[in-house]
Amino acid sequence: MGHEIPDRIKVLWFLPTHGDSRYLGTSEGGRAVDLPYLTQVAQAADTLGY
Repeated sequence: MGHEIPDRIKVLWFLPTHGDSRYLGTSEGGRAVDLPYLTQVAQAADTLGY
């Protein structure tokens, strides 16, 4: 077949500015968003190489 597999993949991520929960569009089980939490999420993604 001759398909080439790239060495890297691009992963897109976003900061959960409307809250962070398991379910999209609901606050059930959600975590409130504040600047320290968003900072923690961004730093974790950066540390992991995203």
